[in-house]
Formats: sequence, C-alpha cells, structure tokens
Amino acid sequence: MSLIHDVRNLSDDDVLDTRDIHERVADHGTATEDYSLRRVPATWRWSACCALWSYSGILTAMAFPLTAGLLSMFYGGAATLIAFAMTMVYTWIGVFYFARKSSNEGALEVLMSKQSFGFIGSAYQFVAYGLLGALYFALEGHVMASGLSEVTGLSSGTSAAIICILFIPLSIFGMKFIALFQGATIWLYLAGIGLVLFTIWANGNTDISAARAGATWWLVNPGNAPLNWVTVLSAFGATSGVLGAIMILICTEQARFARRVEQRKTAMLFSSVGMTACNLVTPILGIYLFAASGGTISDPGVSITKLLGGTGLALIILTQLRINVINVYFGTNALDNFASVVLKANWSRVVYIVPFLILCYALIVSPWLQKFGVIMTMLSVFLVNWANVMLGEFWLVRRRIGIPHWSEFRRGYLPSYNKVGLLSMWLPTVVGVAMGSGAFGAEAAALAVPITGVAAFLMPAAITMVMKREAVAREYFARAPVSPKALDIVAVCPIDKTRQHRSDFVLCPFHQNQFISSTACAGERQCKTMCHVDAS
Repeated sequence: MSLIHDVRNLSDDDVLDTRDIHERVADHGTATEDYSLRRVPATWRWSACCALWSYSGILTAMAFPLTAGLLSMFYGGAATLIAFAMTMVYTWIGVFYFARKSSNEGALEVLMSKQSFGFIGSAYQFVAYGLLGALYFALEGHVMASGLSEVTGLSSGTSAAIICILFIPLSIFGMKFIALFQGATIWLYLAGIGLVLFTIWANGNTDISAARAGATWWLVNPGNAPLNWVTVLSAFGATSGVLGAIMILICTEQARFARRVEQRKTAMLFSSVGMTACNLVTPILGIYLFAASGGTISDPGVSITKLLGGTGLALIILTQLRINVINVYFGTNALDNFASVVLKANWSRVVYIVPFLILCYALIVSPWLQKFGVIMTMLSVFLVNWANVMLGEFWLVRRRIGIPHWSEFRRGYLPSYNKVGLLSMWLPTVVGVAMGSGAFGAEAAALAVPITGVAAFLMPAAITMVMKREAVAREYFARAPVSPKALDIVAVCPIDKTRQHRSDFVLCPFHQNQFISSTACAGERQCKTMCHVDAS
C-alpha cells in the first residue's frame, strides 16, 4: 500500500479528540500549561464566545493605535488608513480559516507548523516567534512606561523595570486566567476610551483637542508625504505582518480552546469582530489621537495621560495588561516548543517567563523605535510569508495530493524537514528582507511584502507540481500514523506516566511497539528516530 493510501484511511477519530463535552475538567497543571505541546482535549474546551473573550485583549492593544500614529507621521493619515483597510481584508480571510482549523483540531499554530516545515525545520521559526512576542511586549510596554514616566517623573528605565516585574505574577497562569481577566476588564477599557473621546470633544485641553484635529483629521500628514502607491504599500508592508499575519497565527492560541462543534461560529467571531476592531476601529482611534495633538504626539500612552492624568495612566496600564499577558503567553509557548524539539526538554512554560521579561526590558530601553518602519517591514515579510506558505499548502497542495486536512505534529510520524515548506518560506523571506531593508530604494521596500507574500503562497503548489504524489507525501509523513483505537479513550503513557487522550499516542518500535505519548516521543534522546528508518 502507498503512504497516501494509508494516511487517507485514517479517520478524524484516529488523530483528534472528537468528543463533545460541555464541562471543563482538568487539574492545576492544565491551568498553567494549557497544552502547548499537544492538542487541547475535549475536556478542556469551552464556547466560541468564551474563546473570543480570551482573544479580546488583542483587540484593545495599544500597538494598533500606536502603529497608526507612527505610520501617519511617516506616510500620512490617508495612506495609513488605506493600508489598515487592506490588512483587515487579508486578516478576515486568514483568521477565519486558521481559527476554524484550530478549533477543529485543538492545535495552536506552532504545532501546525511542524508538519508544514518538518519537526526540526520548524524549530527555528519558533525561536523567532518567541522573540517576536518579546518585541510586541516591548512595543506595548513602551506605551506603559511612557505613561508612567509622564505622571510620576520616573526615568524610562525605572518605569520599564516596574512594568516588567508586574507581569511575572500575571503570566504564571494560562488561558483560564486570561479569559477571566479579559472578560472582567473589557468594560473598563470601553468606558475609558469613551472618557478620552469626550475630553477631546470638550476641547478642555489646548494640547489635545477636537479643534486641533479639525474636520479632516484623517488627512493628518506632518511629514507632507505624498499619497501614492509607494506610501500606501510602504504602510501596508509595516502593518500586514506585525499587525496582520500575526493575527492569523496568534488567533489559534485562543481558538483551539473552542469546542469543535462551534468551529464555524468561532471562525466568524474571530474574523469579523476581532479583525474589524483590530485593523479598522483602533487604528482610526490612533490617527484621531495623533491629529488631535496637531500631529505632534504619536504615542497614545503620552496623549491619553496628558488628557486624563492619573486616570489616563490607569487606562493605559489596563489596556497593556490585557494584551501583554497574551504576548507573554504566546512567546513562552513558542520557546517551550523550541526547547522540546531542539533540547528534548519538556519543561514548564512558566520556566521561560523571567528570561522572557528580561529580554523585553532590554528591548523597551533600547532605541529600536527609531528604526520602526524598517523593522516592521522586515518582520512583516517574515510573518506574511509564514502564514502564506501554510495557507498555500493547505489550500493548493493537500487536497490535490490527497494529504489529510489535519496537521500532524507527533515526532514519530513526521520527517525532520519538509523541503516544500522550508523552500517556500525562506527563499521569498531572504529576498523580502533584502528588499525591505531599503537598500534597493523606497519602491523596492514598498513591494517587499506584496511580492514575496504572493510568492510564498504559490511556491508550495509550484514545487509539488514537479514532484510525484508519493514523494510529496513523504515530505509530510515519515510514516503513516497508526490508529490508537486499541487503547482506552484516556490512556496512561508507559514512559512519562501522564494521562492523555489516546489520539495523542504514537506507536513506538524503540519501546517494544508500545503506544507512548507524543511528548515522551519528542523527548526521547536514544531512539535516533528508528521508526522513520524502519518505515522507509
């Protein structure tokens, strides 16, 4: 039998936990780890609305209005608004697909990536993804530190240190805490933004007011940048990845907890409500705040604090608490997966919190915002290509070749490297980073994200067109997964003694053809993946 035939004969029950359970039941460890190395079981799922609540911290992130203000300074308000509208359409589509797939499979994006790029090939993207979480934290933390310094007179370094220390206790607990925290604070955020707008419209502050914004506030353009395709695509290059493609990837962190029976509802809520708020409503707020300052204050942390004083500082801290607990969460999850793959260390996600926050502090006090436009464009190249390669192989390769819709992540069934995904990812990325650096002119930098993003999407199909179907399947599976239905629905791993749903188990010839958990498989140092050699 061919490999394709064997994997197509597997049902969803063989690889997924398809139970429909309405009560969440798990131990204390689940509340802190949240299954970053395996699929979320049916016993730890909740409703689509609860998943959206946990996601809502992203919707209120100050990174969106901050980026809108900074880009308006560089490219003008009109070009920035058009760029965000383009980003919104892109993320509507990508988030809908990824959120539905994640809810169906109970898997986050770093697990899905293991099949798209290979078990080891994906690991170094996880490092970049984890570091990206630190960069996002630094962006939000900069807003918090600026507001704190504005009110208290503390130095920026001292304010940054206070902010980072504050997040240590907030980051210990996982998605259960995040959902409760977001649900309790969203109303305070909405009330605070309402107060900000009322104060501006009352024209009570001469520095930041509706009078200074003017009737055509969206045309704020202190740099007198022309409105043309270069400025629009330059702004799009800065937003489409770090505030666009990242949303496609990161939505899986929360969507995977939604019940499978609500996967379509989850996708609709995350894409329509989530992406409209992120890439339309909050950028408009950022541009308006920038215009209300007469085009002089792009940082909402400063402008809101100037408007409301201590109340404004409290609002800034609240919004950044909401998003930065998620930034720490997804950054440490990515580092957890990297250590599992490369170091064979199944440590707790909590282990990475303090080192992660030390890195965040170093970024906050560094002058990286001075190169904001270039850095954002180069990061956007990386993120757009990552999301687009996965979308390209999901939509253009799997159905044509006959590869199942679900993403395999267990080491015993995956090749170390998927050449299709790696070539499609890194060739366009190298070109895009070079273009985005500005070394080849403003026009090339503006085209870096659109051109290489399209290339990354189409390359999986182009590469597999010249390969035999069985050879393509070998890039995705080292051997066909073996159905674990001989096990009890919840089984105990004979190696690490953990209790998991049977879909997590791998048939291991190194351990006398026993079924072992996927984490025990990933952490095994002695086997030399003999199961791959036997299969070939």
